[in-house]
Amino acid sequence: MKFLTKINRRYLITLTSILIIISIAGYFILNIVLENELQEDISEQEYAIIREIKTSGNLPNIYPNIESRRIAKNDLNGKAVKKIWLMDKAEGETEPFMEYSNSLEINHKYYLIIIRHSMVDKQDLILAIALPLIALLTIALIISYFTSRKLNKSVWKDFERNLYEIENFRLSNNMPLKLKSSNIEEFERLNGVINKMGEKLNKEYSSLKEFTENASHEIQTPISIALLNLEELLQSGLNEQSMKQVVSAINSLKRLSSLNQSLILLTKIENKQFGQESEIDIGEIINSKKEELLPMLESKKIKVKLMAINRFKANIDPRLADILIGNLMLNAIKHNVSNGTIEIEIQADEFKICNSGNDNPFSNKDIFNRFTKNKAESFGLGLAIAKKICETNNLEIGYSKNHLHCFVIKHAL
Repeated sequence: MKFLTKINRRYLITLTSILIIISIAGYFILNIVLENELQEDISEQEYAIIREIKTSGNLPNIYPNIESRRIAKNDLNGKAVKKIWLMDKAEGETEPFMEYSNSLEINHKYYLIIIRHSMVDKQDLILAIALPLIALLTIALIISYFTSRKLNKSVWKDFERNLYEIENFRLSNNMPLKLKSSNIEEFERLNGVINKMGEKLNKEYSSLKEFTENASHEIQTPISIALLNLEELLQSGLNEQSMKQVVSAINSLKRLSSLNQSLILLTKIENKQFGQESEIDIGEIINSKKEELLPMLESKKIKVKLMAINRFKANIDPRLADILIGNLMLNAIKHNVSNGTIEIEIQADEFKICNSGNDNPFSNKDIFNRFTKNKAESFGLGLAIAKKICETNNLEIGYSKNHLHCFVIKHAL
């Protein structure tokens, strides 16, 4: 959920809650005010009736609102208030009334005074007052909500722009962050912190890039010299035992050279030093690699079955795509058996590279670990590099085995 959406939603919930509370409280307050007004009206009417009886002796009767009559002394009961239902002849139905009655002595005679007020009128009055108020409050709430939403969007506009800049920041571009300044203190402080962090990251990235380039050169150079010297030594007429030792040393140095290049490559991938992304057709690279590795395939008499059902395309640096397919193809050849098979299936949403071979104890969880070994045979860094390439290019790689060992690559969700 977006931050602005969350703020607006909470604001709407708060305003709605306030409206409900105000409406309920307003109803009860209005009810109390009308009750007090009604009590005052009853008191005034009672006073007027008593004065009429005292001065003229007339007994006012206006049904159903006012009744007055003579009673016996024994019927004196004082004041009482109750709710009753009376027939409204005009409406043809019963309506609720609040009835006030008082029995009292006037000029040494005893009277019962009854005053009634329709509760329907009271409810109508409450509705007549409450509904327009609620409507006005609702309109005010809606106006307030949309005004606040627009203001919030305006306030957060610079933040959204800066967020876009941060999301598209690439260390490989060697460009500083270009954050827009803001007149909001907190945003400006955040910009300052992020700018400093960006500068620090650029410096560290440049240092790391320089280190990997220097390491590649400085380590590779003495290895190359040592290999050259050992190969010359082989030409000097050594005995068989010495030749075996020299050949073993040459092979070890070649593995060291390959390991050095793989580790540097892995570091470059992790630091995203390959930034020339473009849409690549994986099928074309597979066909190219198949031709390139044909001598190795023929030496082990491995048959390749290519089932290009569809075209799998990925946004990836062409060099990384070449390394990814190369590593998977080399792995399928290296861990295959003589007269084995490699099956390649390409679909629009995934592609598989499967090979025959001996069983191994590894699962999808551990086969991509660096230097995973099966007895004396090592998977080296090839699969670790393949997984890292996938992770940094919105791809997923998985391993499964049945009668074939299969590596499946698909677009990450």
